[in-house]
Amino acid sequence: MLIEKIQVQGFRLLEDVELLLEPTATVIVGRNNSGKTSLTEIFDRLAGEHGPKFRFEDFSAGTRGKFLEAKAKREAGGNPEEVLALLPAIAVTLTVKYDPDTGELGPLAPFVIDLDPDCSTAIARIEYAASLASLAALFEVQGTEAEDGSDGIAHFYRQLRDTLPRAYRTSVTAIDPTDPANVRILDGTGALSALLQCGFVRAQRTLDSSKPSDTAVIGRLLGTLFQTASSMTAAETDQALAAALKTSVSQIEQTIQNDFDTMVKDLLPALSAFGFPGLNDAELRPETSLNVETLLSDHTKIFYTGQDGVHLPEGYNGLGTRNLIYMLLQLETFHKAYRARSIRPGTHLVFIEEPEAHLHPQMQEVLIAQLNAAVAALSAKYVGEPAWQVQFVISTHSPHVANAASFEAVRYFLTAPQDAAGARRTKVKDFRKGSVAIPQEDREFLHQYMTLTQCDLYFADKAILVEGTTERLLMPRIVRLVDEGLAPERKLARQYITTIEVGGAYAHIFYPLLDFLELKSLIITDIDAVRIDKTKEKARAVKCPCAEGEHSSNAAIRNWFSVPKGQQISIEALGAKTAEDKLSRYRSIAYQVPEDGSSWCGRSYEDALILANPERFSLPEEGDRGLFAWEMAQGLSKSETALRFAIQEAEWLVPKYIRQGLTWLSEPPPPPELPQASAGVGEGAPLIGSSLDDSLAAPESSAQQYDL
Repeated sequence: MLIEKIQVQGFRLLEDVELLLEPTATVIVGRNNSGKTSLTEIFDRLAGEHGPKFRFEDFSAGTRGKFLEAKAKREAGGNPEEVLALLPAIAVTLTVKYDPDTGELGPLAPFVIDLDPDCSTAIARIEYAASLASLAALFEVQGTEAEDGSDGIAHFYRQLRDTLPRAYRTSVTAIDPTDPANVRILDGTGALSALLQCGFVRAQRTLDSSKPSDTAVIGRLLGTLFQTASSMTAAETDQALAAALKTSVSQIEQTIQNDFDTMVKDLLPALSAFGFPGLNDAELRPETSLNVETLLSDHTKIFYTGQDGVHLPEGYNGLGTRNLIYMLLQLETFHKAYRARSIRPGTHLVFIEEPEAHLHPQMQEVLIAQLNAAVAALSAKYVGEPAWQVQFVISTHSPHVANAASFEAVRYFLTAPQDAAGARRTKVKDFRKGSVAIPQEDREFLHQYMTLTQCDLYFADKAILVEGTTERLLMPRIVRLVDEGLAPERKLARQYITTIEVGGAYAHIFYPLLDFLELKSLIITDIDAVRIDKTKEKARAVKCPCAEGEHSSNAAIRNWFSVPKGQQISIEALGAKTAEDKLSRYRSIAYQVPEDGSSWCGRSYEDALILANPERFSLPEEGDRGLFAWEMAQGLSKSETALRFAIQEAEWLVPKYIRQGLTWLSEPPPPPELPQASAGVGEGAPLIGSSLDDSLAAPESSAQQYDL
């Protein structure tokens, strides 16, 4: 039994999102404040230890206006059903996949209400909403305007903070997957707690030693483990161990009461000594009692085994080791709690936030695989019992963790502005749905590339794809030079921009991924002019200056302009392309163009740099400067040139094509496209538009096309 799909509505940034869950681990990635924590938070609210509890601020910004609509409808004399229909709600819908041949459905049974013998899914909806009986309590707002004359809307919202808890309740409903109109309202949240168990490893684990009490985080887990082991439904070995601990403490308690309490009594004065009437018959007697759980959680410290009998306290180990031990002990705690349930839940969701904290990169890369291994090891302790039915939801900011997961397991959270007022909402980009539009060969290339280079596309605000090492090394310096001419709010240094070296032969493989992420990206590549040499026995394409070039051999450029296979695009045509031609919504391409006041165009970055800075290379004033720059570039060392202009040269001119591209990149990105409401968020969303179908072709490197 597994949770196949989650839909969240009306909660903070998660106004209407849907994501598929993997059978083992689903990885949530995205920039800061994109709604990742909200996903964990809503499950904590619904299935956590403290029960459902929401505040007015938990309602999505885009839905709060519905309170005003409902209020206006009520004041206009609308019937209660219409008013209730206008009010917003917070809801989570779970689609559960099960095996219909198992016979015994256990806690899932109340949610299976369809009559189709071939149906293997059940739908549970948990909703925090108002009812007809509570409408009056919700709108108990005194006046329409605050006494200080401030906005009446703000006053109404402040009043809702008090009336909302009295009017809203949580309900659990089973929905027929074959007929959504067929529903069954279940009693309270008991059916939900039987169906679903959640565990949470929070991002803030307080593992540092800023305070003495902060270093005993791992030790405090002992109290939780004892509480679980003491349960009547716990495993026999755990119950036996808990009973032995109780017996041991009871013996200590008797000793204390016989000796220790007698001595403590001498510290207390006799009340009769105060001479107060009525106290002659009153006598104080101390009695010390010990609580095993408190002893374990508050008075038992964890030490690491040392040498010569000197053991190190918990806080003396490194944060990375303590973080890993803490997560493993939390898994053990969740597992024992799962086994101790009298009726085990159908599935167990464990949310882990930022598991990479304090871990070195190699440990981050194997984390997901190790989680699966830990689940198998814990289940192996219970011979003859079913394996632990657990699904992990891991939110991370680490490219090491994210890239170690398969594409199909990644869910990309992206915030999109919803209206002119600036309200934002999250949209979920589901790689399981989206990656099917990328050919398998390209998908494998992207995944391997991102893993090997620890590519951080998932977390960047914008991206720059460059041709080679020279551009990558120089890019920080180039960005600073371009920033000098930009307004403060548009400076690239104030934005998180990742630079990726992909080469001209492979850049186009990234196009569908960039479009899917809706990530504003600049592709900087070389025009790679070539001409056909017919002097040989077999005609062949050879490198040449742009002035002599017939067409481009660059695969990224050919793919950008959808040049059919077997055809070419001329250098002249590329020179005539406008800024709009080089733009494809979130992406723009930049290749060499003549500098202002010049007709000479470079073929690669090096001769474009020479043409932009002729005095630094002693370029002749007369003659074919394009040819001179081309010949001069052949003798330049790429690495030495990059280091020279990155470190030694103080002020130099960035080639025009790069300057234009970075200026475009500095501008705000276009707003993300909101999903179609009728299809559901993320439902059937292709990875790229049909106009870019050509970009899905297998890579055609210039080395493959031409004998260079």
